[in-house]
Formats: sequence, C-alpha cells, structure tokens
Amino acid sequence: MFHMCSPAVAFSFSLLFLLLASADAAANVDIGKTLSGYSDFSDFSSMLNETGIADQINSMQTVTVLAVSNGNLGALSGLSSDQKKMVMSVHVVLDYYDGAKFNKSHSKHNKILTTLYQETGKARNQVGFLNLTNTGKGPVVFTSAVPNSHLEAQLVKEVTTKPYDLSVLQISNLLDVASVSPAPYIAPAASPPRKVLAPASTPTPTSTPTSTPTPSVDDEEDVKSPASSRTKPSMGSEPVAADAPANEEGSSAAASVPCADYLASTILMISTSAWFLLAMI
Repeated sequence: MFHMCSPAVAFSFSLLFLLLASADAAANVDIGKTLSGYSDFSDFSSMLNETGIADQINSMQTVTVLAVSNGNLGALSGLSSDQKKMVMSVHVVLDYYDGAKFNKSHSKHNKILTTLYQETGKARNQVGFLNLTNTGKGPVVFTSAVPNSHLEAQLVKEVTTKPYDLSVLQISNLLDVASVSPAPYIAPAASPPRKVLAPASTPTPTSTPTSTPTPSVDDEEDVKSPASSRTKPSMGSEPVAADAPANEEGSSAAASVPCADYLASTILMISTSAWFLLAMI
C-alpha cells in the first residue's frame, strides 16, 4: 500500500516545491540588482539604498519606479535625511505601468497614482499622490497632486520591466521637491489688539430748527413779569384797564367792614349810657 501511494506523495511534494519556488521568485524583487546594469542610474540607486526605500521596494510584489538619471538629482542637496526619504518615496508608484499600458490608457482627464509615501501616513496636502497625464497626443507627464505644483516630469523611456511585478521608467527630472518637503510650522499670527473707540463727543448745539430758540426782548419782559399776560397786544390797540376798578372796589369793600363794626359799637355804647342815666333819674 505504501508503494501505491508513493507516486501521489511525490507529485504533491513536487507541486508544493514549485509553488514555493514561484512565490519566492515573485517576492525576490531586487531593485539594486536591477539598476546595477544601468550606469546612468547609479546615483539614484545609491539614494534608494541610503534612504532605505530600496528595502521597501524589494518587499513589494507590484511596483513602478520612476528613476532619474545622474546629474538630475541636484535638488536633493541640502535636504535632511527625512526629506530625501520623502522625495524618493514619491518616485515609487504602487501599481504596474509600462509602455504597453500607457498606449492603452489614453484619457483626457488626469489619472491619480498612489505612491509609497502615501502609505507612511505622513502625507499632507495630497503629497502622496501623483497626477498622470496621458492624452496620447503628447508626452506622458507626471506631476505632484499638491495644489499649485507647477514642476512636471516627462516620461523619457521604459528602462526595464518584469510583468507584472516591477517596472522601471526614466523620467526627465525629480518631481516637485518643494511640494514634498515638510512645510515648517508657522505659528498663527496673533490678531492685533482691538482699538477701543472713544465715545463720540456731543456737538455743541447750534441754531437748528430743532434747537431751543433764543428768547426775544418781549419774552424776556414776560419772564420778569410773571403776572402779566404772555399775549402780545396787537399794534394800535389800547391797554385793557378793566382790572383797575375791580381792584379799587375790592379794597373799599374790605375797608368798609371794620368801619361798620366801629359805628355799631359806638351806637351801642351811646344807647347803654343813655339807659344808664335814665335809670339813675
């Protein structure tokens, strides 16, 4: 029975070995080894190794590298290690593109490509994306998806491919380095102190229709004489003298009361005296 099963077991082990070998071959993408046969990209390959991007590329199964030839990497000078790594990671597209695919993917609209930098979780302002322009009537153009990015890179040629795992394409220059550089933190400008407006001064009243009129000479005389009438007599009319007799009559009436009392007292006194004299006689 063991001998009958041995061919099946051997076939199973052989199939498993082939599957493991093919999977291992697919996983063994060596970007350094691939670029070593192209002296024009030696500086670019060295920068991939220096920043650690080469190791990340080798761990992928499908990737497109946008390589730049020696002499066009001057924009990296003066950048920090983190900034250089950021720039290089933007040149790694997480998809497979080659000449054949470009010829079949003409479009009037830009295509958005996702780069390795987008996977870091540090991408801001769409830095981790690229715009691919391929209208079929001109060169294939790559630009940063960051707003107001004007620097573009054109596709020069296809360097080497390993469908559909690795594709190396040459572009004319580095992608917009300024857009992928980390923006320095700028503290928000403090708002200027608010000016306290002084209360508006009350203007000095002037002669306006609503202001208090200046009293005339006649009004001043009326103020000095409260008992007098405020009605100004018309021209040519005579002063009214009706109040004078009334005042004199009132005075005489008031004076007649004590006179009458005095006369009555006198008469009573005379009468009493006469009666007293007659009684004595």
